[in-house]
Parts: sequence; structure tokens; C-alpha cells
Amino acid sequence: MKKFSHALAYYFSIPFLYFFSILPWPVLYIITSFFYLVLYYGIGYRRKIVRKNLTLSFPEKTSEELKRIEVRFYRYFTEMIFETFKLFTLSDKRKLECCKMDDETKALYNDLYIKGRSSIMVMGHYGNWEYCPNGLPLQSEFQSYVIYHPLTNPYFDQLMSRLRTSTGCKLYTMTGTLKGMISNRNELNVTAFLSDQSPDPNGAYWTKFLNQDTAVFIGSEKIAQKLQMAVVYGCLERVKRGKYIFHAQLICEDASKTQPAEITESHLRMLERDIQKAPEYWLWTHRRWKHVRPEGM
Repeated sequence: MKKFSHALAYYFSIPFLYFFSILPWPVLYIITSFFYLVLYYGIGYRRKIVRKNLTLSFPEKTSEELKRIEVRFYRYFTEMIFETFKLFTLSDKRKLECCKMDDETKALYNDLYIKGRSSIMVMGHYGNWEYCPNGLPLQSEFQSYVIYHPLTNPYFDQLMSRLRTSTGCKLYTMTGTLKGMISNRNELNVTAFLSDQSPDPNGAYWTKFLNQDTAVFIGSEKIAQKLQMAVVYGCLERVKRGKYIFHAQLICEDASKTQPAEITESHLRMLERDIQKAPEYWLWTHRRWKHVRPEGM
């Protein structure tokens, strides 16, 4: 029965996904304006969570300022969803136009390639992160890998896997990441980690992030240290609708030479800086602070 319901949901949705993907950008954004109204004013999707997250993250802001961020976030959140639909039918050339590396980032990755240094790229759910596995492999000599969590619906899981690998990027499942990276350690590659998810509080590293006690995955740092990899912080800057510039900043060339939590603290401060600069582009619907810091940690 579950297999049937998964198939039904998939085959019902596919015509709509591809219909939206072939629409011209201006028409698509007109449609997103309607869905924004439904999502924000009609359904009120996770509005309490977003409001609480913003209030605790920016205690210095007035209620009017927080309201403006909230509205801008929901507008962008809706647009981001439909921008992702566009990826299903965009050519490689158009994908490249949608997500370009800046000159400093190209120089950084060229330098790492010349030195024979594979790297871990730590990112947050900031900007349209689905554009990275589609645009970045077209601009680098490195083999790109992205870590993903398989979806419960196998049909949509295969669809998203095809989307993320359409320009040459490869995938690791979350549980198979370490094994895969060890087996590919002699290959020059870049592996992207989304570092701002909410881990088990008892095995996490705890720190202050956006004015709150925050549990953080330490796995990317430990793997980088074990494999003596470089670590880079990556961020997508939205310059206009459907167009992003990818910025990267080197944290270290050899993680094995860093102190415990040094890498984690570095990339968190960089992400925090970018969120504070333009908060509407971070994923505020996520229940990031659902755990309480255990005593003694």
C-alpha cells in the first residue's frame, strides 16, 4: 500500500513540476507571488517556528524589523522552491549562468588543485543550496560530491538524485560518507557538507550560534582531520532572482594541523556573519534549536 501511495504522489506531481520548470522566469515569479500569499497568510506554514527563531536570534531588533525579515524570508522561501523546479529542464549552460564562482573562489580552487589538495566544503542552508551540485562541477577540475539524506518516497529520491548528479556531481548517503571518502581519498575531490542541521544533543559539539546554545555536527571536522584534507567555507550570494554567486573562503589547508573545534567554530562564525548580513536567505523554518544543552556540556 505504501509503495502504491508513493507512486501515486510521484506521478501526480511530476506533470506540475515539469510544467513549472519550463515556464519563463518572469511568469514563474508571478506564480510564486501567489504561492507566497497562500503559504504565509493562508496556511501559515511553520510561522510560529520562524517567528520564534528570529526573535531569539536577533534580540536587538524591534518587532517591526523582525516582521520585515519574516516577510522577506517567506517570499524568498517560495521563490527558492520554484527556482529548484527550473533545474529539472535547464541546460548546463543556463545552470552555469545561475550559479557562478567569483574570481577569488576560482583562484582558491585552482591553487588547491595545483597543490593536490582535496577539500571539504562546509555550507549552511543559506541561499538555494540545490544550485551548488548543479553549477559548481561545471567550474572546477575537482570531482564534486554531495552528502544527502535519502527521501522516504523512493520515486522522489531517484528524481532528486538525478537532478543533483546531472552535471557530474556524485552522491554519498549520510551513513556511507566516511567509507566513501576513504575509498576515494586518492582522487582530487570536493565534498560538500551542510553543517547547520540539528544533531543528537548528547554526541554533538555545543557552542553559541545566533545568540543561542546550539548543538553542531562535528563530523565534517573529524573526517577532514582524519584524511588531512583542506576545509573551505562556501556561501551562495543571491544577486537577483534566479542568479547566485558562489563565494568560498579557506579555513585551513590541512585539517590535521588544527585544534579541536577550531574548524567548526570558524565556519559557524562565517555562516553567522552571512546570516546577519541578509537573514532572509537562511532556512528559518527548520527547528534548529529544538534540543536543550545537556548539563555539563
